[in-house]
Amino acid sequence: MTPRPDDQTRAELRALVAKASQHRDAEHDRVETEFWQTIDALQSSYHGAQQDIADALTIKRNQVLRQTKRYRSNDTPTGPTER
Repeated sequence: MTPRPDDQTRAELRALVAKASQHRDAEHDRVETEFWQTIDALQSSYHGAQQDIADALTIKRNQVLRQTKRYRSNDTPTGPTER
């Protein structure tokens, strides 16, 4: 059986766990944003694409709309471009 750690060792371990947890949360946010920005671009592929995306993700079409609006970057066009 290994000996019980001292307070400093425990504090160092807690700090490392907190750092790893923060990294995981940051990466999760980055990946979630990237995913919904990709979906936002795909939903304008053709008429009905948003419903097909919702069906593929097994969610409601309205949820696709809400999530893409939530994660939309400011430079992402929201509708058809005029020429």
